[in-house]
Parts: sequence; structure tokens; C-alpha cells
Amino acid sequence: MKNIYYRPTEKRYVGRKQIFGTSIEVYGKTQIECYKKLNEKIRQLKSKITNPYSKTPQTFIECWDKWYKQNKEPFIADTTRDDFQILRRKLSPIHNTSIKKLNKDAILEFLANVENNRTKDKLVVQLKAFFKYATLERLINYNPFNTIVYKNQKYKSKPAFTYEQQKTILDNLKGKPFEPIILFFLITGIRKNEIDFKNIENCIDSKNILTIRNLKGRDREVRYKKIKLSEDAKKLVTDNLDIFHSYANELLADHFKAFLKFLGINGSLVTCRHTFATNCFYLGKDPLIISREMGHTTAGITKDNYIDIDYGLSKDKILKLYNNLYNLN
Repeated sequence: MKNIYYRPTEKRYVGRKQIFGTSIEVYGKTQIECYKKLNEKIRQLKSKITNPYSKTPQTFIECWDKWYKQNKEPFIADTTRDDFQILRRKLSPIHNTSIKKLNKDAILEFLANVENNRTKDKLVVQLKAFFKYATLERLINYNPFNTIVYKNQKYKSKPAFTYEQQKTILDNLKGKPFEPIILFFLITGIRKNEIDFKNIENCIDSKNILTIRNLKGRDREVRYKKIKLSEDAKKLVTDNLDIFHSYANELLADHFKAFLKFLGINGSLVTCRHTFATNCFYLGKDPLIISREMGHTTAGITKDNYIDIDYGLSKDKILKLYNNLYNLN
């Protein structure tokens, strides 16, 4: 009989079948007994799931949210959750499209209208994972990504702000509401979503050490990054707590980008991170300390991807620009 096998070592029959993604296994002394037990299990399962498609979400975004809640959110770091919120907004043109109508042509049409950048590459990676899940869960009959070939773009490392650009930025920052926070990004090299500004005073101890806590990867390992602040840098925070508390990371990023555009300077908050590494290099800071404060596993990552050569920079110029905000130890 189909799906019924005899095990000589156990002197009994085993029946196996997979239905609706669920594996069934029964045992019997005789082939007939095993066959009846298997059919009964199948009948019980079918009574619970009469139609595997009838109770599934219909729109793309309903399926996406279900996939994210079950397969991503429990295992990813807080910063990665912010990335997924950005991806969700990027997917808005197909939010209300039926999951079954998202064939190869529909996906390619959607991707053609997405700007080519790192976010698009992340979007493609997660869409591949989502459609694989949707196929396994029988939400769709086939995976449209099986026949889509997408090559990730090659991007040049973002350059740091030059000395002249830094001077222009600092001159025009004076009096702006977000001036203290942008200065903080420039003198610490923190990532955009790395710290909650509403709780920033509790992240700086009596020795002026800024400690940033993060959860990385599926193992949820707790990791810390420490940055030594100068006395003036700590005062920059404590004297402007109301400003730090009032800004969300995404809002700040948007305001700073608009500010740079007004000045005719290409860049973003990420450029502040590259600028921090480059300035620390010209200040003569130990490469290992720069790497650890950046949160990199090796000094090579910092050197190869973040530190720029700028013949217009010097230690004296940086100290004059930032006074005592940079910690030189």
C-alpha cells in the first residue's frame, strides 16, 4: 500500500504522509491497521484545515507582516527592525495587491521604479526570503523569484566631509535647533539608529564613557560599544538634553539631509561617521581605538572603508574647528 512501510527490526508497519505542510506518522501491527490509522489522521487534519488557502491573508502586506512577525522580528536587532520599517514603506506601491497577482512581471515592474541604492539591494534580499516562505506556506503556487536574476550594484565607499565642507557645515549650523545633535554625530561616529536620544544621559557615566548597548543576530548576543567623550562633549549633551530628547532619528536624518542640500553638499548622517574616523586619524588617535569606537571587529574595516585622505586636513585645523569636543586619548 502507498505510504505504508514495513520495519523488520521493529516487526511493525509505519505509515507516513505530509499534508498541508504537516508530517503524519502512525504505526500498526498489520498493514491494514496502519492504513486505517493513517487515513484517520488525514481525515482529522483535513477537518481542521478544510482549505489551506481560504484562511490565509489575501493582500501582499498582510502576508508580509505575518512573515515578519513570525520569522524576522523575534531574531533581529533593534537597528535591523528600523531597516525593516523603511523597507515596508518602500513596498507601499504593492501593499494592497493580491499576493497571487504578484508574478514575475509585476515584481520586475515594481523594482524598476525603486531607486538603485543599498536599500534596494536589501529589499531584493528580503523579498526573496518572503516569497520562499509564501511558497512553502502554500500562499502562492510558485515562487516568482526563481526566475528573476538580480545583480547587486557596486557602490563606492561614502567619502567623509572635507575640511572645507566641515567648516561650511559648522558655520551654518550655528543657531539651528539640531546643532548639538549633529555635532554629537560628528565627534562620536555613532550610527543613525544606534542610540535612543530620549535616554542619552543614562548612557554616559561619571568617567565620560558613552556606552551603547545592542543586540546582534539570531543569538541575541548582548554587545557593547564604548566611546570616550571629552568633558566638553559630555557638557554638549547635558546642556542640551531638551533638544536631544525632542528628536527621533529618522526626523533628524531628514532635517540634516535637507540642510546639506541647501548648502550644496552631498552627504547624510552616515557621512558624519566617515568624517569622525577620518578626523580621528588626522588627530593621531590609535587605529585600534578608532576601530573599537566605530564598533568594527577589525581595524582593517575602519581603515579600508571609513578613513579618507584629505590633504586639506590637519590636527590643528580639526582642533580649531571643534575646539575641545574631540577626545584625544
